[in-house]
Amino acid sequence: MPRVPSVDFTIPIDASTLKGKSVLITGGASGIGLACVKTMASHGALITIADLQEEAGNAVVKDLTSQGFQVQFVKCDVTSYESQFSVFKSAIQFGGGSIDIVIPNAGIISQQNLYDMAISTPPSLDSPPPTPGLSGIEVNLNGVYYSCYLAMHYFQLPPRANSPPFKKAIVLIASAAGYLGYPTSTTYSMSKFGVRGILYGLRDRALEAGIRVNLVAPWYIETPMTTETDDAALLAGTKLYGFAPMEGVVDAVVRMSADEGVAGRSAVVMPQGVWDIGDTVHEGYGGVLMKERVGELVKSVVERMGRDP
Repeated sequence: MPRVPSVDFTIPIDASTLKGKSVLITGGASGIGLACVKTMASHGALITIADLQEEAGNAVVKDLTSQGFQVQFVKCDVTSYESQFSVFKSAIQFGGGSIDIVIPNAGIISQQNLYDMAISTPPSLDSPPPTPGLSGIEVNLNGVYYSCYLAMHYFQLPPRANSPPFKKAIVLIASAAGYLGYPTSTTYSMSKFGVRGILYGLRDRALEAGIRVNLVAPWYIETPMTTETDDAALLAGTKLYGFAPMEGVVDAVVRMSADEGVAGRSAVVMPQGVWDIGDTVHEGYGGVLMKERVGELVKSVVERMGRDP
């Protein structure tokens, strides 16, 4: 793998290159996806929101188009290849005949820890235990794989007439769980490690063709997925460690989309800030910096607990 420059997230973003760009964001009707939709639309991008939440998606479009932004909603099940093809077709038509940036953001937390599921029923040789679910893999990994495949395919389309040259981009949305694991849900851990695998398996070949593939790995972010849940372990984790700021995630996504010099990099978004994690063979695959940042976070929690009555 070639050495590529790390990203300094303290430098202000120049998002002017987003103006007029055709952008597809899956899971864009709420949470991280919606925050990215609003910011990128404000910079003049032509946004296609792909989501199953039809009512929410249409409400977003009504709100943003009333402000003069160019946004459309297309209902999409990211686990369906045919559904994703339809979304890409619509995004390309909405974007004037091309697609420039794809953000496969749709994700869920589903299924428990594999051990907990396996012991939930008494063992019997008369019948197998219930089939373990795989929806966490189907949405978080298979769906991202489909999005990346279709992006690479349609990035080949000729650019719009009179549009300035632009290095097209995929921004993968993984998770800090893709570096640390997530014991509450085995499929969530598997899928987010798998998204890192997509980065590793794609970024070098894509860069040879002038296509940038980057990754953002957020800590807990305050979204419906982390707050509107009955998952006691998840709620306990967010209460103990706190949330990372949504604006940090959006900053990283926008920077990796707009800055044509950012390629093959990964950013971690923690409560303390945003850093290029150094997820390359030359830099220890992110382990060194992640250890430091998690150590700082745990230390702050311990100190806080020591002060609290």
